[in-house]
Amino acid sequence: MSNKPRAEPTPPAATTGRDAPVLDAVRALFTEQIVFGPEVPPLALAAARSAGFDPARKAIDAKILMFVTANYGQGWRTDRAPYLWERGSPDAKLAELYAEEDGLRTTFEKSEADMWSSRDALSEARLADGGSAAVPELTKRLEAAIKSWQRAKQALETCMGKRCDRQLWLQERYRRGQAAAR
Repeated sequence: MSNKPRAEPTPPAATTGRDAPVLDAVRALFTEQIVFGPEVPPLALAAARSAGFDPARKAIDAKILMFVTANYGQGWRTDRAPYLWERGSPDAKLAELYAEEDGLRTTFEKSEADMWSSRDALSEARLADGGSAAVPELTKRLEAAIKSWQRAKQALETCMGKRCDRQLWLQERYRRGQAAAR
């Protein structure tokens, strides 16, 4: 017999109000053995990370743990840090490009909404009385909205291309560093 102290599992923390609904819902899914879809693995992961999850004492939690491990591997407890080429990485240039892209995407979506509302307004005027005096003005407004939308789309796509180029460059640099380390 060894005199080493035995490692006892730590008791699970009490469920918080936020964790309980997800954990209870996932336990119900696994108890009823409902056919699973693509939304279940993230829910099971959230349940496994919740405070009341206890696979050592509850058979249904052990079943959920087996499912989570099969979907996420042994690293399911925490999210991994982003790679250098992913959003949230420490690369400042990539972060700038993502920020620029987010701003341009907002502008693009606004100009797209303006274009569709201009188109709808023109369609309504044409349907209302065929030869409305407002049709020429609404046509000009639609043409301006389309041009604005096209400029916004071009700017967004250019920025996305720059971001992709930076990501590819970072991936290639990482790959070459890995190959050199071998």
